[in-house]
Amino acid sequence: MTTFQHGADDAPGQARHNRRMRTAAAALLCGTALALQAVSAQAAEDSIRILTLNTWLDRFKANPSVMSEFLTKGNYDVLTFQELQTNSTYTRDIPGILSGAGLGTFGKRQDGDVGVISRLPGSFGANKLGDTATYTLLDATSSRPQSYVATTHLNYYDPSTNRIGEAKGLNQWAASATAPIIMTGDFNAGDVSERGLHSISQQERLLRIYTKAPTNAFYLSLLKQYAKDQAQLDAFIAQWKGKGNAAIDAAPIPPDLFADEMYPVAGNLPQTMNILKKQYQVLQLPEEREQFSPHALNDGSVTWPSHGEDATNTWGSWHRVKIDHFLASRPFGKWWQIDDDKDDPYLGVITDVSYVTNANGTKTPLSDHEPVAHNVRWVGPQLETYDDNGTQKTRVVWGKDASTFSERGKEFFLTRNNMRDDVYLGQISDENGLPILAGLTEAEKKTLLDCKSTDARFQQAIADYCIDDHSFIGELKVADGGTVVVEEDAALGTDQARLRLDGGSLKVVGTGMNVLARNLVMEAGGGALDIADAGNVLGIAKEISGEGSLTKLGLGGLVLEGTHSYTGETIVKAGALSLQGSIAASALTTVGAGGALGGIGTLGNTVVAAGGVLAPGNSIGTINVAGDITFEAGSVFEVEANDRGESDKVAASGKAVLQGGSVLTLASGNNYAPQTRYTIVTAAGGVTGAFADVSSNLVFLDPTLAYGANDVTLTLNRNDISFADVGANGNQKATAAALESLGFGNAAYAAVANLDEAGAQDAFEQMSGEVHSSARGMMMQDGGVMLDAATSRIDQAFGEVPAASMPVMAYGDDGLELVAADTDRFALWTRAFGSWGDSKADTANVGFDRSTGGLLAGGDALVGDAWRAGVIAGYSRSSFDTANGGSSGSSDNYHLGVNAGTRAGPFGLTVGAGYTWHRFDTARQVAFAGFADALSASYSGGTAQVFGEASYKVDAGRFTVEGFSNLTYVNLRTDAFTEKGGAAALSSAASSSDVTFTTLGVRGSTDVSLGASEATLHGTLGWRHAFGDVAPTSSFAFDGSGGFDVSGAAIARDAAVLGAGIDFAIAPKTRLGISYTGQVSSKASDHGIDAKLAVSF
Repeated sequence: MTTFQHGADDAPGQARHNRRMRTAAAALLCGTALALQAVSAQAAEDSIRILTLNTWLDRFKANPSVMSEFLTKGNYDVLTFQELQTNSTYTRDIPGILSGAGLGTFGKRQDGDVGVISRLPGSFGANKLGDTATYTLLDATSSRPQSYVATTHLNYYDPSTNRIGEAKGLNQWAASATAPIIMTGDFNAGDVSERGLHSISQQERLLRIYTKAPTNAFYLSLLKQYAKDQAQLDAFIAQWKGKGNAAIDAAPIPPDLFADEMYPVAGNLPQTMNILKKQYQVLQLPEEREQFSPHALNDGSVTWPSHGEDATNTWGSWHRVKIDHFLASRPFGKWWQIDDDKDDPYLGVITDVSYVTNANGTKTPLSDHEPVAHNVRWVGPQLETYDDNGTQKTRVVWGKDASTFSERGKEFFLTRNNMRDDVYLGQISDENGLPILAGLTEAEKKTLLDCKSTDARFQQAIADYCIDDHSFIGELKVADGGTVVVEEDAALGTDQARLRLDGGSLKVVGTGMNVLARNLVMEAGGGALDIADAGNVLGIAKEISGEGSLTKLGLGGLVLEGTHSYTGETIVKAGALSLQGSIAASALTTVGAGGALGGIGTLGNTVVAAGGVLAPGNSIGTINVAGDITFEAGSVFEVEANDRGESDKVAASGKAVLQGGSVLTLASGNNYAPQTRYTIVTAAGGVTGAFADVSSNLVFLDPTLAYGANDVTLTLNRNDISFADVGANGNQKATAAALESLGFGNAAYAAVANLDEAGAQDAFEQMSGEVHSSARGMMMQDGGVMLDAATSRIDQAFGEVPAASMPVMAYGDDGLELVAADTDRFALWTRAFGSWGDSKADTANVGFDRSTGGLLAGGDALVGDAWRAGVIAGYSRSSFDTANGGSSGSSDNYHLGVNAGTRAGPFGLTVGAGYTWHRFDTARQVAFAGFADALSASYSGGTAQVFGEASYKVDAGRFTVEGFSNLTYVNLRTDAFTEKGGAAALSSAASSSDVTFTTLGVRGSTDVSLGASEATLHGTLGWRHAFGDVAPTSSFAFDGSGGFDVSGAAIARDAAVLGAGIDFAIAPKTRLGISYTGQVSSKASDHGIDAKLAVSF
């Protein structure tokens, strides 16, 4: 950008350049140069030391020695200049000065007001698309590609309109260029705002400038956007316009009319840079980055106006702003980085050494722009140009000559994602640089675009700004032990771009790349394909050619389709290689330790080494060897077989050399004959040697091998391992023994005989009928519900420790009514209950889940002076299932019992007896390989119980504490039943079980006030012990088998008993209560909740 001054006669809002004509002082300049000493040589082979300088003040004329010293000590490889229209001394004389200082031989080019001087080998030219960009096209070095270093000077007028076309033209050049471009210059456009974010003082300056000549519509539009009060703005302009400059300069501006611009207003959006960022990335250091606030003087990042020229900025629509930029063209921008020495005063935004020190101690800047210089380093792969049938193409090379080959550990991540950090969300724009993302907050607008974001709102922006076009790649070559890492095929270019491996590797990471859609050439040094992720499979359908070897690395899979002509060896070191085509031209295929080879294609000579696996087929299939096949000691030949006599096979046109190794049979199907034979190896040249051993995944079928002159056969025979030998616990062993007694004529037996060990154990577990035994245990545990109800009712009747029961219904003067309990009346009561529990799975059982809900009701009356006696009746429903989900059931339960109790001072006693009728319904699903059966049963049972409890009460102030001890004896009898279903159906004879429970514990309660309501808190803590048939057992038989016993989920021998609740009045004669009860042990738990609402009438 050029500075200018407004004069009294200037047209309002327009700039008039008052340029001073400069005259050359060549003799003086040359004399100065001769006095300077030579400094260091040019930058490293991978770097370019570049200066960009706007020459508007032409300090050669005023201070030639200072300017010469600055440029010489800067020791720049390439110098780019703007505003050379009348400052031709720069391009005319500077090359000679720098050469005279021993810095090299410098060439030059000037086009209009821009020019380039360079000491690096190359040529010069100019791009005319958009604004003129003069450039030097630098020759490639061993570690840096052929590259353009260009400079431009965009239009300086207020609106961005004139710069939009220029920026679009520069984008067109970058899009068409086959070499990287570093674009420098004066773009007259800021990064986060077009003309700098305006401070309050700058907005006030704009207001005074406009008021003096109120005809500039653009200035007025800006003021309307900045003003916080439009009426005050209009009032100021109306009051002071035409009053004279002095009066306007002194006029008071309302103090709250403006605020610092912290995000660009619509008229100050950075349209120019928004457009350029579509095709270029900004190269900048963190300290150079524009902030979302007005710049301060000498803050290290401003390039216009320079510190000493700040007072000359009388153009109100511009504020301090970074308008001199370094840009790198896409897709190459991600491979350039700034590599400045932080202690070098001649790099960065240069302030300390870009001034003339005057006699009076003041400093005058060498330009109205702060000069900017950077050491720009190429950190990408080599780029070479080659001829492909008359077409010039680009070869990307990753090898020892790449600049970062060693420092990256020889590994380069080739990605289209440039991971740039120079685009803010508010800058995502259309073709004219206008923002297009709607609904963003201001904070989001100031947030950098994250090229890794998964936010759906930004995916198109990521595609536009972050994902580079790699169609420039004609081929990729990896050499010298290097590795190129990719996560998508498009990173390698179009599908016409070849991949050449010459002592290098391609490593595929992630699971998103499933196809290598290009021809692969194995050079003399060979190469490797590394599919790193075990969950990924990479397919290659295009030809692999060349004289080199191919090595398969990584835990993932590689699939080769089609016919491949490469003649080097094939080595499988890790993961699986599936051959669907032919690699018969490959001299030798070796499957090493950790590698596996499969498929249905054709190989040349093949060796399966120790630790290697050959697994023909995609499921069952044949792999062909055009030559010899050798199995070394320690190798594995993995053979799939089925019950139809089909198996994997390797067919060799040469010899089969068996030096040991193992044959692993993976059998599937469920209808094997007692003996099945398979041919697994054929060799036209004969079979020599033998495998060391053979094994099978079928636990009840033994494999054996037989050797012929030209083949190897596998036979599967039923062995002498019993079903029970495989069972993992008592239930499985008992079930297995009963099943095995049925023989092959039983469908379940035949299916189990064809299973592996894990499958057989699962089958025995499913067939055991364990759910019936576990249901018995559940019913015996639920027998305590009558004891809880009876003791709670007796305690309440005698006015003792409150429990979780409802108020009673008694006969009063007006008939039945709900009243507090006492010992004088006949009373009716109800109790609702619900519980759930589970028994954890262990080595003996699969685990069991259960729930019960129901209602008990009763009545009792005074008998004699100290006893109450009554009856209990009710209904509940239980649901249950095994933890593996294969069995479930329910039971309808009908309860009837009697109870009695008394109190003698602190002593209490409750006794009772009861009986429950059960109706069970169960369903089981048995399903495993080769077998499925749906089973159901309905049968009856009954639980008899007697119970008693003794207690002792102690009052302690507001608290009542009662110790107690109770005992319950439970006996469960179930009827005989036979399940409906197929071969897995079970029959069970009538059976009986009994358990005794004892509990020692303490109950307590206290009354509390809840505002205007009274409430009672109560709790229980105890220890329950069970003995007797705590492991509930049922006796079963299959149709035709002997009987066997199966145990269910065990009742805990010892468990903690917990209880807590609250009852309170919510209205007159209305009480609400809720309580919790629980039993917890190490392997099982039961929990219950009672909710009660009682209303008295």
